Amino acid sequence: MPPADVSSIARPPSGLPRGLRCPACQGPFAYHPAPSQPLPGGQFGLLRCGSHTFPVIDSIPVLRLGQVNVQDHVSGSNDVLGPTVGELVDQVSAGRGLRALTNLLAFPPKLPLGTDRIPLLRTVLSRGVVHRVTLAQRRWEVRRRLVVPPPDQTAEDWLDLCYLRSRGIDPELHPYFLARFGQPRYLSSMTLLQVLRSSSKPVLDLACGFGHLMHYLATRQEPINTVGLDRNFFQLFVARRWIATSSSYVCADAHDGLPFADGAFSATLCTDAFHLLNNKVYSLAELRRCAQRGTVVLDRFGNADLAPREGHELSPQGYLDLVGDTECRIIGETELIDSYLKRQGPQLADRRPLASFGREKWLSLVIGNEPGLFTDHGRIERWPHGEGPLGLNPIYQVEDVGGRWRLRFAFPSTWYAFENARMVSYHAAELTLEDELLAALEHGDRTERIGELVDRFVVLGMPPGYLRPPGARTASPAMRSPVRQLVADWISRKPEIAAWLARQ
Repeated sequence: MPPADVSSIARPPSGLPRGLRCPACQGPFAYHPAPSQPLPGGQFGLLRCGSHTFPVIDSIPVLRLGQVNVQDHVSGSNDVLGPTVGELVDQVSAGRGLRALTNLLAFPPKLPLGTDRIPLLRTVLSRGVVHRVTLAQRRWEVRRRLVVPPPDQTAEDWLDLCYLRSRGIDPELHPYFLARFGQPRYLSSMTLLQVLRSSSKPVLDLACGFGHLMHYLATRQEPINTVGLDRNFFQLFVARRWIATSSSYVCADAHDGLPFADGAFSATLCTDAFHLLNNKVYSLAELRRCAQRGTVVLDRFGNADLAPREGHELSPQGYLDLVGDTECRIIGETELIDSYLKRQGPQLADRRPLASFGREKWLSLVIGNEPGLFTDHGRIERWPHGEGPLGLNPIYQVEDVGGRWRLRFAFPSTWYAFENARMVSYHAAELTLEDELLAALEHGDRTERIGELVDRFVVLGMPPGYLRPPGARTASPAMRSPVRQLVADWISRKPEIAAWLARQ
């Protein structure tokens, strides 16, 4: 049991969602603050229902059962193992919340000099003393980063750390997440989300990932409050601090049930993940239970009739069978993207024949009884991808050409090109921008020229702390590894070496 210094009940942090319930017994929680080392913008405590205790780490309730892996994306996967909930509770209750947070964010670093490509060396260096030393160094680096105020870091810095500088994690996930705001799947989702309306209750985004759609919902002309739930703590940490900063988050596994009271949300949303859930009957029932208005949006799930297949996909008829007699509409991603590029909302007045989805890999489903839901939604007056602060689309390679910046559209990998081939049809291929225009963009101006760049998807609405500035594609000094920082500091004191490196 936690010691006496965390036993007094207090008001939960303002960012904690209302209506939380224990995933083990469905009992309501009481919040108990815990002492912790200072951390900018983060709170630590415990949630108790009387029978179970869960930690709140950096203002994120961790309502997982058993192990909380440092990296995994679907139930049953173990990309990078992590601590158990019991270990996290013990650390938080003992005032070591910063250590608990560090343990959840400390990915094992890549092996040096490409040795991860040599099986024997990879085996030797991934265990024993070498592994413990490299992991200790990574924990030191993460802890050092955590005390840096969020404005001095970016989401890109943390994505680099996880997906480009860590072992056992697919680097293809880096562009998949970083260049998300201009992808076809994102346009499709923004079309479908026109069905959601503001309410006194928030919308639940199940499997919210890094919160890209939550950022859009918070910045659109009719903003919507959201609560994001995902099993991946790292993604929630980055989302809360740099992407959808006004939202609340919960780290939980959908397979354990949704840890919320009945009707806690005006609507529930699940994007790009429903086909990965193996118990879809239960998961859909949970989404409907938590939606006060009965509106559930299942956005972008896979059609099992077409390859490649992932997760636990069903046929179009199989998904409709889950819904039963409730009113619903199924719609294909191609139609949603076409509607977006015409600046139209989703056309939901009429049902499509199932035969029309024979060549459609990605589908979406809207379920509910709300009046006005199943109609042909009208024109979208303002580009959704241009809402909020603006920045350069990271899909472009940027080159300084003496007071001007040359931008060239380039897919970061073959797999990315396969997944997002349609981007070529609506992105500008190559162009040159002046320093003055980038300065106006950074200043927040919305000139006619910047509006044209939004039309061409060169400029997108993105959180202000999302990317490093153009021309600064290496990590900011506060985010460099300790070894690289020592080297940089030494070079800075050697002007002749710095000048030689600048010429290379």
